[in-house]
Amino acid sequence: MKMKDFTTYDLPLWLNAAVEELERRCIAELKEENLFYKEVLEETSKLLNQHRFISTLADKDPITEPMNLSLEETKALSRFLALEGDRRDMENIQSYLLGCRHALEILLLLKMI
Repeated sequence: MKMKDFTTYDLPLWLNAAVEELERRCIAELKEENLFYKEVLEETSKLLNQHRFISTLADKDPITEPMNLSLEETKALSRFLALEGDRRDMENIQSYLLGCRHALEILLLLKMI
């Protein structure tokens, strides 16, 4: 198997387990070390509890009728989407940095650096 054969849509079982562990470690490290990340999670949770329609959208539940949102609800949805973008950005950066750390550890073990 070549590197180009790996896709996120059809990971081998062993690689899928590694990706899940990477995600778990990234989130755990962010929760432990990043105050802004924790604040984003708290505010996101608060918005989800205050505005049930956001949960419907976030959970990809079927929408069975039109939604007429008030200005307050529209602002809440906008804020939720911004927070979700921030959360994903931090998780992606943390994942990248963890991958860099692993690559460095491998290079050190192989005495290449």
